[in-house]
Amino acid sequence: MMKKQVLNAITQMRIAGKKPTEIANTLGLSVNTVKSHIRRHPDIPNTIYCLNCGKPVPQNEGRKMKKYCCDRCRSSYWNHRYRKGDDCRDLCG
Repeated sequence: MMKKQVLNAITQMRIAGKKPTEIANTLGLSVNTVKSHIRRHPDIPNTIYCLNCGKPVPQNEGRKMKKYCCDRCRSSYWNHRYRKGDDCRDLCG
């Protein structure tokens, strides 16, 4: 069983967008150990996922909540919505 500090470090690095190989090298773990942990714990707590691609979106403390991981996803999402003729009221409730 891994220490809580290592588990928290893996979670923080996943939120930051690091890949399993990078996480393993940084923490001195086996790549398979990191991949296994990710597979067993797919949901990152308190994480917002990009509305377009589904990647975790890192949030900045004290700032407005981001909904997209990058400008490309934001543009792609809205272009797709407007081409379909959907209204943004569907998103807002």
